Amino acid sequence: MTASSLDFVVDFADCDPARIVFYPRYFTWFDRATERLFREHGMPWPELWAQYRLAGFPIVDATAKFLGPSRFGDKITIESRIGEWRNKLFLVQHRIINAGRVVVEGHELRVWALRDPADPEGMKAGPVPEEIRARFEQ
Repeated sequence: MTASSLDFVVDFADCDPARIVFYPRYFTWFDRATERLFREHGMPWPELWAQYRLAGFPIVDATAKFLGPSRFGDKITIESRIGEWRNKLFLVQHRIINAGRVVVEGHELRVWALRDPADPEGMKAGPVPEEIRARFEQ
């Protein structure tokens, strides 16, 4: 499946006192990269939410394997792709590349969550529509 890339420079605010990226920032970047992945496949989230009555894509599992550091001022790339579609879930895989080297590998397992008609504040898992899966296969 087609990958999406997001390039940026690590800011001082992303780092701990040793000027190494504070590990929770990677999960923030994964979230940003997932949204960009959908947008690059012609599905900006504001439109997608309205069209499919989505409540969101809650994460039920997220991991990161840290293979090397990124520091203040480094130029990094996040590569993201859908690794697997399940009935009501999808797995987003991420790699963070710094100076040509993979420094973080991670994933997010997300739910296709719909608004619950019985509870305006609630949500429930729904099947991922085939047309959504197909957009990522092209």
